[in-house]
Amino acid sequence: MPVKKETLNDKLGYIQTNLKVEKGRKNSFGNYMYRNLEDIFQGLKPLLKETGCFVTVSDEIKEINGSNYICATATIHSVDSNESFSVTGYAREAVTKKGMDDSQITGATSSYARKYAFNGLFAIDDTADADSMDNTEHHAGTLSKQEVMELLSAAGDIDEKTYEMIAEKIDNRDINRSNFKVSLDKLKGMRNK
Repeated sequence: MPVKKETLNDKLGYIQTNLKVEKGRKNSFGNYMYRNLEDIFQGLKPLLKETGCFVTVSDEIKEINGSNYICATATIHSVDSNESFSVTGYAREAVTKKGMDDSQITGATSSYARKYAFNGLFAIDDTADADSMDNTEHHAGTLSKQEVMELLSAAGDIDEKTYEMIAEKIDNRDINRSNFKVSLDKLKGMRNK
């Protein structure tokens, strides 16, 4: 029986408070635990049924400065009130990845973008996940994948022009660890206006 909540905000708050998704998968190569989108859906489905909601997700490919980004939009809908709320997540598509053909690279990138969108929508903290960090050797000050995703997500919530400007600043390393927090705070301020 659905939980009697009047607004989608009430229902979303209930789901965010009660959704528990453990990191039950192990990456034996990197020796870390993680969760994937399937795990999120398994924990989410009973709560959606309980609250009278459903989710949809869609992808859009955006080319920015010669790189492809997958923009995934996760939306929760309330069946009884026709309200909806969406969050976007971004992932940059690698040009090549050892052992993967083009469709596998796009599919993997889509999965990451969707996971980030659902993490944002349902308040799932993924900051300690090794799969959300840049594990390659990089120069001091270079942003991690998590930081890039936070910036792109915040910029994408404002408009396409801001998103493209931020992507270019990231590519040119104009935004780095030393000014990441200030840049993110500015974007959040712009988004909340």
